[in-house]
Amino acid sequence: MLLCASEGRHWRYEVCEHDDGYLVQMRDLATGELDEEFSTIFRTLPVAFAYAEMSAAYERYAARELEQSEDDQIEIDVEATERHFIDLSDRLHDSGINGVVAQAWERESQRGQVRLLH
Repeated sequence: MLLCASEGRHWRYEVCEHDDGYLVQMRDLATGELDEEFSTIFRTLPVAFAYAEMSAAYERYAARELEQSEDDQIEIDVEATERHFIDLSDRLHDSGINGVVAQAWERESQRGQVRLLH
């Protein structure tokens, strides 16, 4: 279930419910496709929200740099969202885990126990 989304210039950062907590995933605004390489799972919802906001702010900042725009508010947003994420992450002891790592871990646990015979 999608809980919230923060939009950058080209990507939307979605916070969804997940069995292990809250998943932040990246969706292309033009095609609607998910980026399989970008996903992070957090144990707490406030940290997942803050991470999505920070990711969108970073993306807007990077797009501004490429377009050579002069919007100073974007730089202020990046600093504020980064500070907010770090503060929450530290207080709640939730730095997240890469979604690709979590998927590999889940696949391995589903394989069952392998016994070695001598």
